[in-house]
Amino acid sequence: MSGESTSRRDMLKIVGGAAGGLIVGGAIGYLAKPSETATTTVTNTVTKTETTTATGTTTTTTTPTTTTPTTTSPADQYTLAARECAAWVGNETPLTQAQLIQELEFFAKASAPYRGKTVLIMYEAIPPAEWEEKNLGPWFEKITGIKIKWESMSNFETILKSIEDQKTQGGIFDAIGSDQDMNGFYTWYKSGLDMTEFMKAHPELVPPYFDLEDFYARATYSDWRNGHLMALLAYNAPHGTVYRKDWFTDPAEKAAFKAKYGYDLKTPMEYYMDAQKSGKIDDDWTTDKARDCMEFFTRPEKNMYGTVTGLRAGDHMGWWTGDGFDDVFQLASPAPAGKDPIECTGFEPNTTPWGMHIEKNVYYGFSKANGGTLNGDAGVAMYDYWFKTIPKYAPDKVWQMDAVEAHTGFFTDGNYALFFPHYCWFTSTGQGPDSKIPGKFEYGPIPVAKQFYQKGKPRGYIDPSGWVISNYSKNKEIAFLFCTFMVSKAFDLKKSLANGVPIRWSTIQHPLFAAKDKDLAGLVTLMKTQMKEQTGTDARMVIYPLILPIAADAGARAAQQGLPPKEAADLQAGEMDKWLVDNGWYKKDLS
Repeated sequence: MSGESTSRRDMLKIVGGAAGGLIVGGAIGYLAKPSETATTTVTNTVTKTETTTATGTTTTTTTPTTTTPTTTSPADQYTLAARECAAWVGNETPLTQAQLIQELEFFAKASAPYRGKTVLIMYEAIPPAEWEEKNLGPWFEKITGIKIKWESMSNFETILKSIEDQKTQGGIFDAIGSDQDMNGFYTWYKSGLDMTEFMKAHPELVPPYFDLEDFYARATYSDWRNGHLMALLAYNAPHGTVYRKDWFTDPAEKAAFKAKYGYDLKTPMEYYMDAQKSGKIDDDWTTDKARDCMEFFTRPEKNMYGTVTGLRAGDHMGWWTGDGFDDVFQLASPAPAGKDPIECTGFEPNTTPWGMHIEKNVYYGFSKANGGTLNGDAGVAMYDYWFKTIPKYAPDKVWQMDAVEAHTGFFTDGNYALFFPHYCWFTSTGQGPDSKIPGKFEYGPIPVAKQFYQKGKPRGYIDPSGWVISNYSKNKEIAFLFCTFMVSKAFDLKKSLANGVPIRWSTIQHPLFAAKDKDLAGLVTLMKTQMKEQTGTDARMVIYPLILPIAADAGARAAQQGLPPKEAADLQAGEMDKWLVDNGWYKKDLS
């Protein structure tokens, strides 16, 4: 999820306290004990009750008790902290209590050579990452004795810092919480640590329940040439439509809609499920149906609008055409036979973002002239819909809004029928104290333009972020311990119950996560039904951070000048192709 350049404090004002919206439990205030002998009260799990349900699922309930204060030696305090943390996690993990304690005690032992040192971390200031800093950060310090220095910033600032780190080879940060759009850049320039090679060289630093196969979207963070892991997935945002479920299901609104448009008003998820049963695109949630819904609910005299978007100049004007609307209009090629898009690192001959023509690892371009689809029929229709159709049913202020303001505005304004493409980072914002519509919204897939629809093409952008270790860091071992702690199977379920951002199959399939579907606005249902059709940025898109400003500038100029859709598409595709030629990337082989 990208955003405008902004300070951490400004970002926190924008998201309106989003990180705290649905937090389950907390560890704020826990700090590592001093090195001298300390008196510690230990909370540990001593009772376990297992129940087998009618479906055969075994659930574990734990009852924590508190022991009497004991005097411990410095050598024991880290192990005791691991057990305290296990009690904090409780049963909100797919691990058994014995496995949970083993996993956390591993970090207490493996960190022994590095105690007293500091790891420097930067990350994009999104709610799940804020949750990690506030909740998991103090536990990491307490269990390992390693200090964390945090710095959060906007997505674009993480990109700029990553480019600077690559150019200077300075190891500016030890670990970077980075959007997977950047994977190709870190891989090609070797500025990110090859995790696969590192784990082979340091098996003593790999946690017992690391479980690589449990990471469901790891293709988006792998080297396209050898499959090596280049980052550790930390949290994920599915792509979709967010909508006022209370409006879509109101009987009076449904009757009025049927009378006006001649077909039933359903939620986007209901339309999608209808199409899954019938196999007919006409039954699906399409851009035509979305347009009808936006038009129907636009009632300015009642302060009601069909949608919201962000059309102010900024980096989002590039990635929204590359990671958002390109999937609505399906600019990419379909996945190979037998594969779902989520399993792929890229597509040929046209890939995402921007419908770029990459074939056999060779760059060709974005324009129709070079085999791309950005200014083909689908690309022109994309611009027509975003620049011409959507603003008809949105307030005029969208021309002064950026992407983050549009995402949060859906909840804090509370007067829009639907919004897409929406990244589900902001679930806790929608259910939090600053939202005007907690409990009244729901998630569904993005619509598709039926004239360009082809089964197997990417439909939606899976937006995982994860931890990349700088290849120039002098603290790689410490950074690896930090990263594996943050993505541990011990915590993913608990983190996802708060924010709805699972990166592990074990979380997605867990009964506790399924039970949160309503609280998470149908996010669990979306992930279990439509997520397989989503995809990330092609791993071969090594130029992503370099060409994003070109795409963003062209998109912003086209919008602000009110260019016709064909001219807008030609401008963006042409400027991006020119950059490829001028900078030596045209016909470059990435094998």
